[in-house]
Amino acid sequence: MTAEVTADRRAELKRSFADLSKHGRKFDKAIETVLSGGVKECRFSPSGRRLLTVVGTLGDEFIDPEKPYCSCSNFFFRVGSGKEELCYHLLSYEIASKSGRTDVIEFSDDEYGQVLKAVIADVLDVVNRS
Repeated sequence: MTAEVTADRRAELKRSFADLSKHGRKFDKAIETVLSGGVKECRFSPSGRRLLTVVGTLGDEFIDPEKPYCSCSNFFFRVGSGKEELCYHLLSYEIASKSGRTDVIEFSDDEYGQVLKAVIADVLDVVNRS
């Protein structure tokens, strides 16, 4: 992708989600995460189960936007204590899901355990490095 195309897409997303710009640097980081394909949805068939992750600075973070929940330390220390509204991982998901830019990966239900184990290993690796 050329720098010009990326700049155009960045500007388009910023315009489309201008109401979220109140999040400042988190908004810019979320836009970059979305543009780099960092929002992942693992879908399992035939059950319809989903696992959502966002590629963060240190690695993958598990998210559940319905709760809302994120495995990142910012969520634990700042969002959970009420100091901030949300982390950039959840903001990235909101932008990606509303703009159709979520990277969907299909799996069979038989693979659920293996994928969940890999996600948990990634999250624990991030925790150990943070």
